Amino acid sequence: MKKKWLLTGGAAGISGAIMLVTGMTAFAGTSGYEDYKAALKNTAENIQTVTVQADAMLKDNGTILSQAQGSIKVSLPNEAVSGAVKISGSQGSHELNLYSQPDGQVWKSDASDIYYVKQDIKDKKDQETGTEPKEAVWLSSLEETIMDALIGNLKNEITSTTDKDGAKHISLQLDNAQIPAVVQALAPVLFKNLSEEKDHKSSKETTVDSNDPEDLIQHNLFDFQAIALTNGVQIQSIRLNADITPANELQHQQLDLTFVGQDAQGASHTLAASVDVQLSAFNATTPESIDLSGKQVQQVKEDHEYGHRD
Repeated sequence: MKKKWLLTGGAAGISGAIMLVTGMTAFAGTSGYEDYKAALKNTAENIQTVTVQADAMLKDNGTILSQAQGSIKVSLPNEAVSGAVKISGSQGSHELNLYSQPDGQVWKSDASDIYYVKQDIKDKKDQETGTEPKEAVWLSSLEETIMDALIGNLKNEITSTTDKDGAKHISLQLDNAQIPAVVQALAPVLFKNLSEEKDHKSSKETTVDSNDPEDLIQHNLFDFQAIALTNGVQIQSIRLNADITPANELQHQQLDLTFVGQDAQGASHTLAASVDVQLSAFNATTPESIDLSGKQVQQVKEDHEYGHRD
């Protein structure tokens, strides 16, 4: 199966963050929760092309640890993506130009004139059958059932306003005591996994490959050593704001999560993560392609991809 790190990170990653704490509306007696889910589904199922602008930031006790800004153009039917992402963190600042085509990905860092190319390959089963599995349903009935259970009575914690033209504005503001225990229980599990990942990488003396965008993004935005909380980890607050167009399309989403806890040395931390996503040019976006003629090109071997990722 093809590994589309651009499409996965851009489309699935954004939708995953959105679905983490889905919002709800309660206008004119309509179930806000169902209304918001309908907008999410409508957006995902009807988008063929879209432009995504995103900003992300991670702070520790008020100090910025890492941040990223990016603008990505996506065409799902053509499996094409193009854009630029600027990231800054523990590994310095880097700007990456990214391209993805049906047969592979291309990226270039501002620190080099080399274009790195990684070809997609089908897994063994796909090669034997000559087919690739169909894309999974964006939100399966089982996933929806689980999500409904997690949300529970949070439906009553949402505010919504509707403009005269039908545009909707969603707001969810949750503090520690309002967050369901089942959701709160996920916080220490998350940081335990991050800590174990950090220890695993340290034991292998893994170094950051400045030519690999996944390495740069992972180590800059998700510095495991900096965010390895081990004791008393809790979600302190959740803030979600979303704008839905009159055509029932998700246009803007801002998610803010705050965690508190202590590291292995007993020091207290307040980690604030924020993601702001703007969607535009629905079905009117054309990703740029890249002509590698006359450029310095380096092929990235597959063991580079599968050697440290699933």
